Amino acid sequence: MRVSEMTGRMPQGPAGKTAEARALRAKLLASALRYAELGMYVHPLLVGAKEPRWGDWESRATRDPEVIEKTWGRAPFNVGVACGPSGLVVLDLDVPHAGEESSIPGVVDGTGMLTELAARMGEEIVPTLTVRTASGGRHLVYRAPAGVSLRNTARTLGWCIDSRAAGGYVVGIGSVVGGSTYVLEGTTTTMAVLPGWLQELMAAAPVRSATAGSTPRPAGTVARLQALVRQGTREQRWAAGILRSECDELAAMKAPGGRNQRLNLGAYRAGQLVGAGLLDQAEAEEQLTAAAESAGLGVDTPHEIERTIASGMRAGLARPRWMSSAPARRMGGAA
Repeated sequence: MRVSEMTGRMPQGPAGKTAEARALRAKLLASALRYAELGMYVHPLLVGAKEPRWGDWESRATRDPEVIEKTWGRAPFNVGVACGPSGLVVLDLDVPHAGEESSIPGVVDGTGMLTELAARMGEEIVPTLTVRTASGGRHLVYRAPAGVSLRNTARTLGWCIDSRAAGGYVVGIGSVVGGSTYVLEGTTTTMAVLPGWLQELMAAAPVRSATAGSTPRPAGTVARLQALVRQGTREQRWAAGILRSECDELAAMKAPGGRNQRLNLGAYRAGQLVGAGLLDQAEAEEQLTAAAESAGLGVDTPHEIERTIASGMRAGLARPRWMSSAPARRMGGAA
């Protein structure tokens, strides 16, 4: 899961909107309780967003009905499902960014890529609980094999395929991001154990070299950022220029000291612009991730980049930033 997208607003205003908020809150509370009944640990995400509301979400994720009712009784928080405590491995089959194409004929998204991988290995995709995401992708939810330690991966299994395991979480059914809802797909409501062939692929997923700067930023990622600087409104071009500067400066850092702090600052500044509605959050996070990897971060601690970006982004979303000459109005962003 690309953790992140443009955040939505909590329904408010007239009676109809208030009733809508109550209905959504009840729906998300029911979803969180249902996950807990199935043995999964949940935690609240920001309203209309994919970022955790709790900074220590993995340790606080819970199955306690009283805690869940108290938490989701306050607001229509989206539902996060902590993979590690829940014993889950989730394949995030994504859809490509605009202009992004696979080099494999006939493969147009993560689902097609997984089908291609299964065919190459002479295997079949075992039916399991599947969730249709807000972006149009899919989450295939599996039980983690007993006694096996797996890590999160980001497109190392294949094009448009990420995975979430210990240290990761996914957005739960009923959650709303960008006006779209995460829904159950199909009729399978049970979770199969992660098939052996997928386990082997995940265990063998390449790990970046410890040599700083050994992972150049993907050409397509850099090209998208350059295009953003030249398109959109004046404010959007200004915001894209800031993101480009942040990523360029981070990627150029090769010495070990200060890189994580620089990433946190870059994520904070990007979060401010996302909060103002001037940047797409998923795009900003992917750009920052590529720059951090180019700087050599995340080699010894695979979750370092993801956690640092989430922390900085969350802080930035709370303090939107516009051009000094622009009117002080909210154009979107975090609730």
